[in-house]
Amino acid sequence: MSKKGISATLSAFIVCFYAVIIMYVLFAVLHVDTLANFIAALIFEIIGIILLGYFVLCNFALKPIKTGYFVPLIMVTVIYTVILDIINMACVATMAHSLFVLINLIVLFVYCVVSIPMYIMGNR
Repeated sequence: MSKKGISATLSAFIVCFYAVIIMYVLFAVLHVDTLANFIAALIFEIIGIILLGYFVLCNFALKPIKTGYFVPLIMVTVIYTVILDIINMACVATMAHSLFVLINLIVLFVYCVVSIPMYIMGNR
């Protein structure tokens, strides 16, 4: 297997392992499936996992992004993922549903405002 294949396989494993850990914490530790914000938390976590997986694996499968844009893009994605996890794990049980969704949408919007220009410029 080539170096690129090994890197892609290990990166995919890490993203899948992260997803399993987050789902275990949400379902087995926090019992989020009994809370009112269950659907919203799950949707935003899935969006976060997809974004993280896409940006980690896109440099292997698609046209590579320039390194000067790729590294900050990964850093911003990891920061977004950490903030998302903090919000979803700390506030899922205590916050009103509309406020919970609003905070998640605001964080996702800020992430998009920061990351989309980096992604576009990195592809040029």
